Amino acid sequence: MPFLKELLKHMDFVEVVERPGKKLTAREKEILDGIEESVEFVKKHIKGEVKAKSFKQLLNEF
Repeated sequence: MPFLKELLKHMDFVEVVERPGKKLTAREKEILDGIEESVEFVKKHIKGEVKAKSFKQLLNEF
C-alpha cells in the first residue's frame, strides 16, 4: 500500500488525508481491498496468467 499512497499523493485531483493511529472505516477498507484486488489482477494479466475482457465485451454486458 505504500506505493499506492505515494502514487496518489502525486495526483493533483486527489487529496491524501493522513490519520495516524486511526483505524479505517469498513467502507474505506472495502475500497482499498477493491483497489488492491484490481492491481493484482492487472499484474497477473501483464504476466499472461489471466485474460481480461475487452472494452467491447464489457459494454455488451450492460
